[in-house]
Amino acid sequence: MIILETERLVVRNYRESDLEPMHRLWSDPDVMYFLDDIMSHGLEDTKNNLKYAMSNSDGHYFCFCDKETGEFMGSVGYTITHNTPLGKIVHLGYLLLPEYQGRGFTPEAVQAVIKFAFEQDNCIRITTGCHKDNDASRKVMEKVGFRKEGEGINATYHDGVMKDRLEYAINRDEFL
Repeated sequence: MIILETERLVVRNYRESDLEPMHRLWSDPDVMYFLDDIMSHGLEDTKNNLKYAMSNSDGHYFCFCDKETGEFMGSVGYTITHNTPLGKIVHLGYLLLPEYQGRGFTPEAVQAVIKFAFEQDNCIRITTGCHKDNDASRKVMEKVGFRKEGEGINATYHDGVMKDRLEYAINRDEFL
């Protein structure tokens, strides 16, 4: 089991006991508004997502919890998109329960996972992105050091219309 600690958080692998809070997170329509394509539409969806997250078969998927209380707060992780001779290129994502939003927990968890990816998991590049109108996600990316690499115009279908998408990345040599 991988356990990463920050000042306020424990970032760790998922376990079976995370099913209920994971379901609350992944099925929340506000949290999943910009990620409706991966939203859980029932407990069975979440069970499958939890099983997948616990397998870490194509990346690393973590939950993060309050360091003092152990309360489940959110998810953060990455999928390997390329294995190169120099190391892995991965795509990162994150989610946070509404009651914890606006207090800097997501950037703290993301920073811990970036550090793990570059220092312990042989990653050389981390990409991420969001809908252009997802200000909260964009702010997280910029706060932890991702640089904007591009903007796709009408690049993704969401909520019945085509929307612009922002793409961000950070390379290992920029982080270390």
